[in-house]
Amino acid sequence: PYSTLPLRPLLSDFLPPDLNDKFVTTIPTLTIEHSGCTWDVLPRARERPLFLANPNSFPRVTIGSLPDNVLLDIFDFCQMPWYDSPRWWHALTHVCGRWRYVVFESPLRLDLHLVCDANTPVKKTLDVWPHGIPILIKESRLRLPLRGANIIAALGHHDRVSEIDLNTTNTLLKRLNKVMKKPYPVLTRLRLLNWKSAVPVLPDTFLGGSAPRLECLYLEGIPFPALPKRLPFCHNLVNVQLRSIPNTGYVSPEAMATALSALTKLKVVEIGFESPDSRPDPGNRPSSSLRRVVLPALSRLWFHGASEYFEDLVARIDTPAIISVSTWFFNQLNFDIPHFLQFISRTHIPGSFKDATLYFEESNVYIRVGHRDPPGGEEFRIALSIAISCHALDWQVACLICSKISPFLSNVERILINTGYFNDVVFSDWKDYVDNPRCVEIFHAFSALQHMQIPPRLGGIIASALQELIGERVMDALPMLRHLYLPRASESTQQTIEPFISSRQRCNRPVTVHLREMD
Repeated sequence: PYSTLPLRPLLSDFLPPDLNDKFVTTIPTLTIEHSGCTWDVLPRARERPLFLANPNSFPRVTIGSLPDNVLLDIFDFCQMPWYDSPRWWHALTHVCGRWRYVVFESPLRLDLHLVCDANTPVKKTLDVWPHGIPILIKESRLRLPLRGANIIAALGHHDRVSEIDLNTTNTLLKRLNKVMKKPYPVLTRLRLLNWKSAVPVLPDTFLGGSAPRLECLYLEGIPFPALPKRLPFCHNLVNVQLRSIPNTGYVSPEAMATALSALTKLKVVEIGFESPDSRPDPGNRPSSSLRRVVLPALSRLWFHGASEYFEDLVARIDTPAIISVSTWFFNQLNFDIPHFLQFISRTHIPGSFKDATLYFEESNVYIRVGHRDPPGGEEFRIALSIAISCHALDWQVACLICSKISPFLSNVERILINTGYFNDVVFSDWKDYVDNPRCVEIFHAFSALQHMQIPPRLGGIIASALQELIGERVMDALPMLRHLYLPRASESTQQTIEPFISSRQRCNRPVTVHLREMD
């Protein structure tokens, strides 16, 4: 299905008045006749366009009778996103001189781009098309024809490049450093990736120190230690993603916070380090009286690295509009996060902590808390996520996470415990190392929990741990638990959990067991 094309207001001045009532919504395509050729144009939106009920009852109106502005509206309606069909507009320019003129006069309205990759003969191509059409440079291959000569040639047109999306090699990155020394005044999106070792560092002269229209910056595996000096000159940035930062690209938390504070439109920040060595100087830890900078528009914050770095960073910032915080710490069994807890407390997101997921994966454990939208619905909106790298089924790490953020778990009413996708061999190796006291310690953090769902793999483990909560200890943990969801096929789990259910029944705090089909 396609959406309705507003032909009535566009064509009412060119059709006889008695035809206005004959519009219906049954045509599958918009048919255009010009110079003896028929064009069937599929509109880009959701419903079919308006057309005339009986096309044989009136004279045909040709596209040539429409003024340029109406023709432009039709072209605009029929345009396709560049990532689906970047050269959709080429066919229009080959119909006639008038169509070509209309297209080239409105490159921004029609979102025209000249897409260049390593195979594009840049020097020949750019001489054919008008200078006003922005250049989009995109290449995902690592083995580039001509050693990326066409990419370098396209980057030389610094005043026309609007987007750059490159998977780089060390050789190509060195060439980028040489050619990208001038400002890029129309650049809106920059994405560079490199998965090699000993990656060349981006110099201070990168982008000529200025990209005033840059909105999205994505660097992965790219060291850019001068970034804090350059970010304030990119004041339109909305999205900054710095992933797998090598040690040669380390930026201190203080410098990072100061640089981000200049970006008043910033909504998304992602900071991830390649190595656990990304720890700040212990002699420069922030004090509780430190004056914080405000990031007024920031809504999402993601971090991967050492907990000490994140502690220093969030101690220096306030984020009144934040709705989601995700962290992934390297394997650490001893860490303190008081500034992290204070940072979360200064936001409004703790009020949404009603649902939680405790997830065991092959290389990490994480807990996510948030809420269902709508309440009780399927969509889980994550407000806070904390992960720590570890071995599979590391309940000690899970217990550590829950103990550190226990103030934010006291209002959680529903939890799903799951195991991720690690294989059965890994699972069988690690399940015997689970100790019941660790599980019970985790349960202590969820004093308001009412619903708990257990997957098939963990049914026996959780049921065994709940056996600790019988007799005099029956109310030591999970005092508000009312519903327990178990896999239907697990009879042994049901038998193991029976003493806990009976003890809760005797103390007048019954728990209903729901048997479900689970993957």
